[in-house]
Amino acid sequence: MSDGSNRPAPALRAGFTIVEILVAMIILTFGVLSLASTTIYVVRATKYGDITTERSAALQSVIEQLRSVDYDSIGNGTDSVGNFTMTWSSTSESRSKLVTIISTGPGLKAAGGGPPLIRPSVVDTFEYRIMR
Repeated sequence: MSDGSNRPAPALRAGFTIVEILVAMIILTFGVLSLASTTIYVVRATKYGDITTERSAALQSVIEQLRSVDYDSIGNGTDSVGNFTMTWSSTSESRSKLVTIISTGPGLKAAGGGPPLIRPSVVDTFEYRIMR
């Protein structure tokens, strides 16, 4: 039906209502905010993974140093590998030596009951047995 003007009847108009647009914007806003908050956790987990990999590589470097030394020459020592200070001490046993390796450097640590955060100086201990 026409009212005499050239405008189409309301049923023939195409498009979205203002309410539909507002609902879509609200849903989109919640989605974007959720992605933004998740990104923080992903970045933190990636950084922690990098630090853990670096610490493992430093530990492996010290173990390889110790394995390349004659058994009777294994003693105490300190080395700096990347961001980590590696200190080791050995204890002689009947047919082996127990080497305690302490790494100090960046790592994940909880403080004051809160969530764990990346700290610049975290101590970690590892024991390695060298057989005669």
